[in-house]
Amino acid sequence: MSGAVALALAAAAALLLAARRDPLRRAWALVAIAGGFLYLALRGLPPSAAADPVAADWNWSGHLLAVAGMLALALLLARRAALAPREMGFAMPTGVGAAAAVCAVALLLSYLLQIATAARIEPPSARTWLFLATMPGLAEEVAFRGVLLAAAERAAPARRRIAGVPVSVGAALLTAAFVGLHGVGVGMLTSVLPAALLYLWLRLRTGSLLTPIVAHNLWNLTVLAAHL
Repeated sequence: MSGAVALALAAAAALLLAARRDPLRRAWALVAIAGGFLYLALRGLPPSAAADPVAADWNWSGHLLAVAGMLALALLLARRAALAPREMGFAMPTGVGAAAAVCAVALLLSYLLQIATAARIEPPSARTWLFLATMPGLAEEVAFRGVLLAAAERAAPARRRIAGVPVSVGAALLTAAFVGLHGVGVGMLTSVLPAALLYLWLRLRTGSLLTPIVAHNLWNLTVLAAHL
């Protein structure tokens, strides 16, 4: 078992452990875990020539299916479990000015760090730029800072204020799973972990998925640009 999978599974187990005393919270923990597996299964579906005619090197259809699956889960939870859309980040952002300033500083620091540590690569194709400017932020944020975050927070709602935002145990564990799913290594510490913390902070600070979606895609573009 790889270290990445082990970390993600450990986070899932910790979420269940945190919710063990309350049947309703256990149910929400199972929703978060099952939703995560659904997201990964849909995103991992191989592209077909019919569904993905322009994706020679990126799985556009898998990411779009993952977004559709998360939106379907969000609709189900809203109707059957009274989970408000706002709890899942489907709302207009507030406090955008401060969030934008923090995001800009984080992106600049990430870019400088990547320039100092990254190996050079051949110029990527236009399809690569387009994919990284759209799909990762949309798919991953709707899941990990949207639907799954809302379920995880109901499973483990205990909160502490960190950097001016209320961070729940569920949010911390889901972020650990998100980081683990990206692999364990130097890149995790220099890029994935700081990015995940930024996306979570933006989501909690603004109450909206729009800000982490934009930040996520911009982060990926700055990392790619630093490798050129």
